[in-house]
Amino acid sequence: DNFTALQCPIKMETTVSLSNPANVEYQVVRTTLLPGLLKTLQHNKSASFTNGFKLFEVSDVVVADADHVATETRVGAKNSRKVAAVYAGPTSGFEILHGLVDRIMTLTEVGPEAAYVATSAKKAQAEDEQYRVSKEGWEYTINPLPEGSHEFGMYFPGRAATILLTKPGTESKIRLGTFGILHPNVLKNFDIQYPASVMELDLEHLL
Repeated sequence: DNFTALQCPIKMETTVSLSNPANVEYQVVRTTLLPGLLKTLQHNKSASFTNGFKLFEVSDVVVADADHVATETRVGAKNSRKVAAVYAGPTSGFEILHGLVDRIMTLTEVGPEAAYVATSAKKAQAEDEQYRVSKEGWEYTINPLPEGSHEFGMYFPGRAATILLTKPGTESKIRLGTFGILHPNVLKNFDIQYPASVMELDLEHLL
């Protein structure tokens, strides 16, 4: 579920395997929060989706840490705090998760780049941006998800975006995460009967 059910390529270089897992399903420590949220949708098919079904999770994932050699105290892995959300209902809910991303960035005092504010979707809010509390040098933007990205197969073609962060002390933009409409094959893999959108971003760079 960590990769194949999401239609993402397996990345063994970033995964952490357990030598004595409880069962095969838990052999690889999770690197994403999304399968858990989608399984929750799967197990709540009898619930009403008329007004949309919304779920979120803030928790840690485990990724390989190439900066540390495996020793008795350093095992070559590290925890990374993420936030993920899913919306399923009569419509895909893409704009709902887009708004959630903007809200998270507002609460963490990261302002949008000028070019992002100038886009048609943000013009109505441009005047309000002058009153926004933002940390100096911290900015974010949202771009279409490039073809060839690890998560590209998870999303409906042309309906996914990547979240990029600029902050002091970094030479290039940091890729915080992605959001978009799930591909029909992914919905089928998790037996979800409604259109759905998901969002996941790394909180480590914002805290």
